[in-house]
Amino acid sequence: MKLIQDNGQPRYGRFDQIPSQINLDDYTYKTPYGDVLTGWRKQLKYKKFKFCGLQHEHYSIGVAIVDLTWAGHGFFYVYDHASKKVVEWNAIQPLALNTQVDEQTLHSKSYFKKSGYQFDMQHANAVRSIQVTKNGEVLLKAQIACAETEAMSLCSPNGINGWTYTQKQTTLPVAGFFISPNKQRIEFDAQSFAALDDSCGFLRPETAWFWLSCQFRDEQGRRIGLNLASGVNESFGNENALWVDGRVYAVSDILFQQQSDTVWLIRSLDERLNLQVETGWCRFENINLRLVGSQFNQWQAKVSGTIQHDQQQIQLDNEYAILEQHYAKW
Repeated sequence: MKLIQDNGQPRYGRFDQIPSQINLDDYTYKTPYGDVLTGWRKQLKYKKFKFCGLQHEHYSIGVAIVDLTWAGHGFFYVYDHASKKVVEWNAIQPLALNTQVDEQTLHSKSYFKKSGYQFDMQHANAVRSIQVTKNGEVLLKAQIACAETEAMSLCSPNGINGWTYTQKQTTLPVAGFFISPNKQRIEFDAQSFAALDDSCGFLRPETAWFWLSCQFRDEQGRRIGLNLASGVNESFGNENALWVDGRVYAVSDILFQQQSDTVWLIRSLDERLNLQVETGWCRFENINLRLVGSQFNQWQAKVSGTIQHDQQQIQLDNEYAILEQHYAKW
């Protein structure tokens, strides 16, 4: 199944199987006034990004590659929950130089290069390979197995004339190693997890969202994953999802409410999900260039609360998570 249909428009809704191809060339993009855009004018409206969150027993890691056409962006961090130390690096490439985000779902190769740093993300045979190097030294090397975990795959209309495709997976087994803030080589183990976020599309020129990603093992030893979002991808269904041992289940609409500088409440419309989030270290950026800009907060967080699922209650007790608030004008 290709994402774009023969009529030049996307398929919408949640998919039981991920699209075999993001066939962007077949999409007919029109302005709100009915003009068809092609070539660089169409490409300028297209956004795509990949993010991977890695959860070790004591460390949280994030790596992202973003292609906005007029700019490329990459960031990487390793956060030590025990010492609260962090190593972080990020950069912007004008005109997306040395930036490639390959949005294809089954086979892809993406990279970001600047100032001696290089991020590489490859996907083939249901395995995501990620490597981060600095001047040739490997800071992160991860092999992520995707085959045994269902994907949340969704395409939704966006504004008057756009669309967004997003594909997410959590609680994925991961092997490899990373370098900690204390310069130690740390191996991923059987308790380590990875979460993947691959998104692309013609987003609203002014966009804002809240997002939470969480993955852990509960008291029964089950792999529990959460993807919760508000403010984006809600025009035909939503991207909210719960994973239990690799199987994905839909979650009702979500409300994020900030109670203080460090405390948030998250609840679902059907009242089956009630969470409290306490935030810590934040990856922050604030860029205002008038015509374009970004205000980005991605907090390391701990989540507690309950989720009602299949006549059972899933308990969260200070589970590590990522909480994000993002405003973009692009």
